[in-house]
Amino acid sequence: MVATRLGVVVIGTWVLLGCSKETPQAAEEPHSASNAAAPQPAPKAADAASAAAAAPVDSAAAAQTGAAKFTDTGFDLSLEAPKASLKVGQAGTVQVVLAAKAPFHVNDKYPIKLKLKETPGVKYDNLVIGKDSVKLEPMKAVMPVSFTLDAAGKHTVAGQFAFSVCTEDKCLMEKRDLLLDVSAE
Repeated sequence: MVATRLGVVVIGTWVLLGCSKETPQAAEEPHSASNAAAPQPAPKAADAASAAAAAPVDSAAAAQTGAAKFTDTGFDLSLEAPKASLKVGQAGTVQVVLAAKAPFHVNDKYPIKLKLKETPGVKYDNLVIGKDSVKLEPMKAVMPVSFTLDAAGKHTVAGQFAFSVCTEDKCLMEKRDLLLDVSAE
């Protein structure tokens, strides 16, 4: 009887998370097949020249502090800047863009979520943005993040993005700390 209940829980977990052949790892602890060579945050365009000359970034430290872009075996993840210049007190939007790399696809069963961090000068419409706000495609997920800057100058949009990408054989459940500097006039 206990073994039957345990089997139902395991099978239910497979179905819930959309993986077909592998028991997924706990959503609270992100792991991927490529974590052994943890993803390097991509340098900003303005920093590309200095990044090329500098020594490799410690990926564990970068993952803790956050970055605007991450590249991994199964996905690219970025927090993209607003398309227009921002004015103090005017609403702005950045986008979290997750692009799966074949043979991976975005796991549409996973409860994709962004937990924003309160930062000085930035007011968010919501501190937690859920899956219902995401535009999902098989190979891509786009999440808009609305905010208002209440002072002129440079501010930081930051949060932890939780997501999953899968192949036919396995699912990777990931969390990445994203951050992006934005400015208001």
